[in-house]
Amino acid sequence: MPSLLLRAVIEYLFSIITILLNILLIVAIIRLRTLWTPHNILLVNSALNLICSCFTFMISVTIALQYSMNHYINMELCRIIGYLISSFCHGIMYSYLLVSINRFLNALFCLHKCYLSMKFIIFEIILQWFLAFLIPSIPLFLNQIEFQIKPRFCSARKPFYMTLGIFTGFFLPVIFITVFNLIIYFHINKLRTDFRLSFRQKQKCELNKFYQISDCLHNRQNKQNVKLLHQFSAFSYVFVIGWGFFACISIFDLNDTVPESIYLITLSFPAVSLFIITLMIIKWNKSIKTSIFTLFNATSRREHPTSATTVQLSAPLGFNCN
Repeated sequence: MPSLLLRAVIEYLFSIITILLNILLIVAIIRLRTLWTPHNILLVNSALNLICSCFTFMISVTIALQYSMNHYINMELCRIIGYLISSFCHGIMYSYLLVSINRFLNALFCLHKCYLSMKFIIFEIILQWFLAFLIPSIPLFLNQIEFQIKPRFCSARKPFYMTLGIFTGFFLPVIFITVFNLIIYFHINKLRTDFRLSFRQKQKCELNKFYQISDCLHNRQNKQNVKLLHQFSAFSYVFVIGWGFFACISIFDLNDTVPESIYLITLSFPAVSLFIITLMIIKWNKSIKTSIFTLFNATSRREHPTSATTVQLSAPLGFNCN
């Protein structure tokens, strides 16, 4: 019971803070029209996924507390909550995958305006939510989600279905995100090489300024892409730590040798990881952070009306490229 209470306190505390921070983030974007960009629309989408995940965490720990007090569990509610937790965790990773897809299309197909339109962004978001709810429905329809006694948690009972959820909800998005970013990186390097060859062959004075600007732009894009890879790696590590301990224990503890307290404590890590991810997003996006600060200081916003005009330099989904 003490371990369960500790888990409940941690999950409630960090989930509530994460929900409030993401609501602030959404309001900060909506209140300024200059922040209504496709990248920030994707940021709002990720914030909604984080908010929904935190709500399901709190409901899940409430079910665990109820079971500890009266040893009764509503199995239908348990299955639905287990399904929603898996769906929203898929949604978080898929929302970040959308960012890489959007950057990939902007870099390689910048002349195709349809890929840059708001309608296409909305279509991507709808598809992301559809897949996030579709894939975790496999164990739900096969009646493989149940209340696990030791961890006091609703999840897939067989290691196969849990492994499937980890693979489709984490490893596949990470692989695709890494591939997209590497393609962008090598594409920019190839453009730089082509510009240098063109400049050396022609050696015209009028090309000198154009070459310098292009080379500077490609240098900046490459630095941005490398920084984004580093920042996404940090985000991935946090997500792995958040879910990795519980997933590994659940998959490999076939003989139920791991103490119940370890299960309960590791289940508090996902809520902490979502809180850290939210802080990382706000910290990496200067324009969003500035807008949040101005929510608490209207006078300062009137005195400095251009404080939030740096949106053009802000990176996608809160990642800072400056």
